[in-house]
Amino acid sequence: MFRKVSITLLSAVIVASGISAVPASAAAKISNGTACKKVNATTTVAGYKYKCAKNPLVKNSKLTWLSAECLTAVGQFQAAVKAQADLANVSDQTAALDAEYTAAAAALASTTAAYDKARTQVIQFQATMNASTNAADKQKLAGAISKLANAVLVLSASKTKLSAQVKDLEAKKALLLGAPGQLKTNAADAKASANLLCAKGF
Repeated sequence: MFRKVSITLLSAVIVASGISAVPASAAAKISNGTACKKVNATTTVAGYKYKCAKNPLVKNSKLTWLSAECLTAVGQFQAAVKAQADLANVSDQTAALDAEYTAAAAALASTTAAYDKARTQVIQFQATMNASTNAADKQKLAGAISKLANAVLVLSASKTKLSAQVKDLEAKKALLLGAPGQLKTNAADAKASANLLCAKGF
């Protein structure tokens, strides 16, 4: 009888003092998906940082703890989605690149033709000058060769520049044509990573 009364009194003391009979291990462990109350509150558990926020990956989500890794992955996914949305009409950009490429290719062809012609003339004038015995003719030919040599140098520099421009435009077009598919893949990969790192209990 005395023992029964003692247990009853002990229980009353525990309740009165606010001591919970539930062991500490039964308390909710903070991890992804664990409910929280104060938005933007932060905490660190076993070296892992968590923030109280709504998960953008979950429709109508409530405030839960989200790991720093989860939030970073979500940010990367959102950036990938934005990149897709920001991509302008590919066909319009391709048409503009095609027009620029056509103009550059035509300029390169014209410059190359002028360059080849100038080089041929230099060779011809050089041969004529060497064969000539007239001093006045030699002097005129030497002046013409000097001008042609300068023209060759200028045309050579222009040819090199235009060649680089044409190659650059070709690379841009190839990159543009592959951009939609690449951005779609990037978004899918980013979402998969976010889903993994934001998994409940992580």
